[in-house]
Amino acid sequence: MTNPYSQKNIGQGSAPAPDADDRMRLVAPIHLRTSTSTCWKCSNLTQVHAVVASDVVDLGESGQCRTYVHGISNPSPELTQALHFLAPNLRVDQPSDDGVLRLTNHCSHCGAMQSDVYLFAEPGAPFFGRPPEGHLGAVILEHDVMVDDASYST
Repeated sequence: MTNPYSQKNIGQGSAPAPDADDRMRLVAPIHLRTSTSTCWKCSNLTQVHAVVASDVVDLGESGQCRTYVHGISNPSPELTQALHFLAPNLRVDQPSDDGVLRLTNHCSHCGAMQSDVYLFAEPGAPFFGRPPEGHLGAVILEHDVMVDDASYST
């Protein structure tokens, strides 16, 4: 068994695996919101999806409001299975060179990955800001889910 604190691993981000207290918790019910966006590659209108959590508990702190959650890293099989039929274009991919697999939207026509920046972070984007009052979309999970990491509005 190797020692994660050995001298050869110093400075390489070595640390023990996160326990449940270090992980992010998406509070149920968890919804799937659907919208449309123009694909950057083929210019066709494509469906895009966002996970909406009733709350996010990150590092033990609650945001105490519902929020869009995106860029979920290494999503659980339970979450990806819940999304499989309702959002087949929201699937696991490696969007950057960091080696982390994340849930990302893809164009239904050409398969190109749709950047979260253009879907969540820019004014006028389909999922910019907080989810609106009223209907949030289909409930995909009725219990909390732990995730390694994700982005969300505060």
